[in-house]
Amino acid sequence: MAKRKKAQSKTGAVGGALGRGLAAIWRFIAKALGSSVRFIARGARDLDPAHQRDGIAFFILILALIATAGTWFHADNIVSRGVYSLMYGAFGRIGFVAPIALIYFAFKLFRTPEDKKAIGRIIVGTIALLLSSTGIAHLLNGSVGTGATAMRHGGGWVGYGVTTPLVAAMTSVLTYPVLVIIFIFGVLVVTATPVSDVFARIGITSTWLWSKRP
Repeated sequence: MAKRKKAQSKTGAVGGALGRGLAAIWRFIAKALGSSVRFIARGARDLDPAHQRDGIAFFILILALIATAGTWFHADNIVSRGVYSLMYGAFGRIGFVAPIALIYFAFKLFRTPEDKKAIGRIIVGTIALLLSSTGIAHLLNGSVGTGATAMRHGGGWVGYGVTTPLVAAMTSVLTYPVLVIIFIFGVLVVTATPVSDVFARIGITSTWLWSKRP
């Protein structure tokens, strides 16, 4: 009996020592990681603002390359398959143009990093284009089905979420023109073109064509 108690006490002592050792190792790793993260964060804050924006642009460019591999070339790896499922599941067929949009944003940051108003304008316009185009794609797909295949062939879950309340409130007959108007608005916002300029250009073009008549 005494031997058993002695063995149990030794086992408990070894277990306690092992637990304390593991806890000490964990604290060391956590402290090292925390110090590293704080060091990197301080370094990022100390970077020149231009370098910070360039870093964001490069990050977006990397995302564009990953999106291209997944949505255009269907690369056979975990990341590409995940990107494909995400893009086409969320945006349907519109996910095909996601790499183009990301590349555009990246080069916009490279070319005009100080133009914050332009970047905000492009973001607003892109959101309008995204919502309207996915909605239209979902309607063109028949506005039926919520399975993965149906979502990918239409406007994805975003298109489904956009069109479902609109169709329920005003039927698809009115939903189409509403989404088309939102799409046109998105194009005008992205290109920084007010409607008055559109009419002015149409007038100039009409005058020029009229002057060239035989």
